[in-house]
Amino acid sequence: MSKSRLAAAAGSLPGAEAAAGVARSGGNAVDACLAASIMAWVAEPFFGSIGGSGFVLVRTPAGEIEIFDGNTAMPHTTPGEPGQGLQRVFFPEYADGMYTGIGGGSVGVPGILAAARRAWERHGNIEWEALFTDAIATARNGLPMSKTVSYYLSVTWDPVWRKYPAATAIFAPDGDPLVEGDHLVQAELADALELVAARGPEVFYSGELAGELADAIQADGGFMTVDDLSRYQSSVRQALISEVWGWRVDTNPPPAVGGAVLVHMLALLHSADLHEPAERLRSLIEAQRMATGYRRDRYGDPTGIASAFQEAIDGINGRALRSQDTTHGSAADSDGYVCSITESNGYGAGLVVHGMLLNNSLGEEELNPLGVHGLAPGSRCHSNMAPTIASGPGLVVGLGSPGADRIVGAIAQTLMRMAVDGDSLEDAVSAPRAHLDPRPEGETLCFEPGLPGDRLDFIARPYDDIHMYFGAVQAASVSEDGTVDAIHDP
Repeated sequence: MSKSRLAAAAGSLPGAEAAAGVARSGGNAVDACLAASIMAWVAEPFFGSIGGSGFVLVRTPAGEIEIFDGNTAMPHTTPGEPGQGLQRVFFPEYADGMYTGIGGGSVGVPGILAAARRAWERHGNIEWEALFTDAIATARNGLPMSKTVSYYLSVTWDPVWRKYPAATAIFAPDGDPLVEGDHLVQAELADALELVAARGPEVFYSGELAGELADAIQADGGFMTVDDLSRYQSSVRQALISEVWGWRVDTNPPPAVGGAVLVHMLALLHSADLHEPAERLRSLIEAQRMATGYRRDRYGDPTGIASAFQEAIDGINGRALRSQDTTHGSAADSDGYVCSITESNGYGAGLVVHGMLLNNSLGEEELNPLGVHGLAPGSRCHSNMAPTIASGPGLVVGLGSPGADRIVGAIAQTLMRMAVDGDSLEDAVSAPRAHLDPRPEGETLCFEPGLPGDRLDFIARPYDDIHMYFGAVQAASVSEDGTVDAIHDP
C-alpha cells in the first residue's frame, strides 16, 4: 500500500513544519491541520490561542462535510451589570483607529480546544499527544518573533498588554516589548500544553487549569466560573452550501455570520458580469456592500441568523447587482481528507494565565451588536470566521483567511479567480484583492496593485504592495488523481 501524500498551508513556518512532522508520523490531513493550529498558539499567540475560538471544517474521503464549532460563548453566569470587568481601549495604529473592550469581563468561554478534540476523535489517525509535540518543544525552547507578530504587539502593547504583568513577563522580559527576530520563550504555555496533551481537554475545562482561568478572570473583574468552562460543548454543524460557477462551496453555518455573508456574497456575484476588470471590481464591491449591509441590519441576534440568512438568499432569485486577529490553516491528503481551520483570539483580553492568552470576544464591539454582554447566557458569540471547502471539476480545495471583516472578501475573490478565470491555486491565492471600508470620511475602496480601483466612484486608497490588511489566504487541495498542493498567501 502506498503512503498517503499530504500538503498543508499555515499562518507561520513553524505551523507548516508541525503539519509536516505529523504527516511523516502517519497523520492524515485532519491531524496535520490540527497540529498547525496548535502550533499557532505558540508561533502566532495573538492570532490563535488555546484561550480563544475557532472552527474546524472537515471533508472526508467519502465527500461528507462536518463543521466542529469551537466558537467562544457567553458564560451561563450573568454579570452583576452589563460591562462588568470591561475596560474600553483605543488602538490608534490598528485599522486606522478602533475601540475594543479588554479585561476579565471581555473573556468568552474558549472553544477551540473542544472543537479540536472532537474533530480528532472522529477523524484523527495518530495519538492525541503527538499533535502537541512540536508546539510544546517550540514554546519551551523559544523561537524568533515573526514580523507579523512583532507588528501586532507593537500596536497593541500600550492599550492592552503593558497593563498585565503575566503578559509583560513573556513579551517584554527586559522591559521593552520584543521585536522581530527576538527570542520568544513561553515556558508556562509549554507546561499547560503538556497537561492538555497528557490528560485531555478536561484539565482545561474542569481541572486545575480551569480553576486558574476562573480565578484570574474574576480577579480582573470578570464573572466566568469553572462551571461555565465545564459546561462548554463543541457542536457539530452542517455546512452552508453554495453552488456557483460549477463549484460547490461548503462553509461555516449560523450562528456564526462569516459563512452566511460569504454565501450571500457569492449568490449576488453569480449573476454579475465578471469579465471586464472595472465591471468585475464594481460587482465585487457591490456584492460586499449588500451582503455586509444585510448582516449589519439583520444578523444582530445570533439565534435569528439562520432564518434571516434564508430570507436573504430567497430574495436574490437571480437578481443582478446594481451597475489580523485571526489565523488559518488548511491541509489535504491523497486519501481524500481535506481540513480547514480558522481560529481567533480576538484582540486579546490582556490576561495571560499559565502562559495562555485569553480572548476578548465579549469586548469586540463589532461582534456584539446586541450591546455589551447582551448575548443570552450560554449562546455563541458572533464570528466572521469562514473556513471553507470548495469542490470543482476534478479538485477539492480547503481554504480560509484571517482578517476580521476582510475574511469573506478574501475567500470570495480567491474562489472567483479559480472558478471564473480558471486560475491555478497559486495564482488565485496570490492575486491582488480589494475591500470596501465604510470609514467616517466616506466609503473607501482599498486595493492592491493591479486592480483598477481608481476607476470607480469611491475614495481611493491604493496600497503600494500586497498587504495583510486584505487577509492571508491559506489553501490546500487534492485532485481526483491524488495530487496534493498547498499555497501560503505571499
